[in-house]
Amino acid sequence: MTGDGGFGQTKVLAPLVAGAVLLAVFSVRAVRQGGAALVDLGVLRSRPTWAATALFFLTGASLYGAMLLLPLYWQQLRGASALVAGLYLIPQGVGSLLSRALAPGLTERIGERWVTVLGFVLVGVATVPFAFADAHTTTWPLMIALLVRGLGLGIVVIPLMTVAFRGLAHAEVPHASIVTRIAQQVGGSVGVALFAVILARAAHGSGSLADAFATAFWWATGFTALAVALSFVLPGREKEASTPEETERVPSAR
Repeated sequence: MTGDGGFGQTKVLAPLVAGAVLLAVFSVRAVRQGGAALVDLGVLRSRPTWAATALFFLTGASLYGAMLLLPLYWQQLRGASALVAGLYLIPQGVGSLLSRALAPGLTERIGERWVTVLGFVLVGVATVPFAFADAHTTTWPLMIALLVRGLGLGIVVIPLMTVAFRGLAHAEVPHASIVTRIAQQVGGSVGVALFAVILARAAHGSGSLADAFATAFWWATGFTALAVALSFVLPGREKEASTPEETERVPSAR
């Protein structure tokens, strides 16, 4: 995408290239230093850790990217004030709160992989109604969708936090924690920037604000579908350690 509001402008490309170069330099230096590095990227050699890190990235993109789109939908397409648009988002917060009571029990029964798949499926299904919504769509079904969306986003956090540390030595756990948190924050930044550009370009191309929001929400759904597919890379249910070597590792987050 080029032109106004696109990625092809110098003021967009220059920071992107600079950030990519700095990230590459940091990564090479961290790998060379190993455990002595500020952040030991060697933890990403573990399949559970790198899979959880990638999913945290997509979680951040889905959460923060949608938190840009949703208030704008209510304000620009539905004519709501900033306060009312914020109030409309309460069901998503309630769903996230309710998930705290459901996620631990589900994780114990069916394992981290399937809880994560379930959570992202809920997020994707609950995002689809907004792709079909326009200025006259009934409000209460969208409120239910937001509740389900918040439930799904909340459900994936606990199993991802648990599985990210599986199989790591105790000294590696702090590094894995930092890596996953960075991934989530960077994913949030990428999601906000990407969805803002998609919305702006779609509005410029179609001339219809409703169509532009539909395009952006379909992209958000696509991100969630990618997260569902990646969730199957996560390991299955944890087995009890049976050797002294295994018991010296960290099977899950405590």
